[in-house]
Amino acid sequence: MMLGVLLGVLAANGAMAQDKSDDATIQVLGVGTVEEAPTIAHISFKLRGEGKGSDDALRALVARKEAVARDMGALAEAKFRLETGDVEIHEVRGRDCRGASQDEDTPRLSTGACAVLGYVATMEASVDVSPVALAGTLSGLASRAGASEVRLSRFRTADPRAAQQRAMAAAVANGQEQALAIAAASGAKLGRLVRVSDPNGGYVIGEQLQRIAATGSRRNVTMDAPVAVEIAPQAITTTARLVLVYEIAR
Repeated sequence: MMLGVLLGVLAANGAMAQDKSDDATIQVLGVGTVEEAPTIAHISFKLRGEGKGSDDALRALVARKEAVARDMGALAEAKFRLETGDVEIHEVRGRDCRGASQDEDTPRLSTGACAVLGYVATMEASVDVSPVALAGTLSGLASRAGASEVRLSRFRTADPRAAQQRAMAAAVANGQEQALAIAAASGAKLGRLVRVSDPNGGYVIGEQLQRIAATGSRRNVTMDAPVAVEIAPQAITTTARLVLVYEIAR
């Protein structure tokens, strides 16, 4: 009599049975999902400075950056971290400089119609904000202080690893429920869990922001009250899928 007994079950939930060389097993795909409110919002924007010379444009850019940080920092309840990205300095010439070529990349002497009239310095910047409820109001403050192309996006949680662990626990519970149902339908008794694996090759979760440091200026600033903007972002959904293999008890 063969020791290996194959229990084949094909269901919409992905449960199936698998035979090992000596021992009968039940293999299932457990799925767990958890939802939680986001705790961090991401705001991106651009800063701009203009001037007759390149130094003048850069000084104006720095002043604009400080004004944005100051005005956002005046909202005492908010915690944020301001990060800056690419900085560009562009020469500005008159509209008649292009001439007949109509090619912006064609080299030109800085004389006559192509004389440099001034400079524009730009900088990309972003802010991670907590609590999320203040992100809309902070977006308005950034725009008021001179930021352009302000965009509120990319909500997330401070500790996604904790959510992943809860989703994995839910996936194990879901898989066990499936395995018990298969065993009962087959007239068998479910044994111990012998193997758990991730069908995607393992969980790799990078270091995430655990705590947002309040790096904005907290000076006493006299300013008009900001426009309160209420936001209601969607919950963050975390899903785990695990393959569980159980022995069939004898």
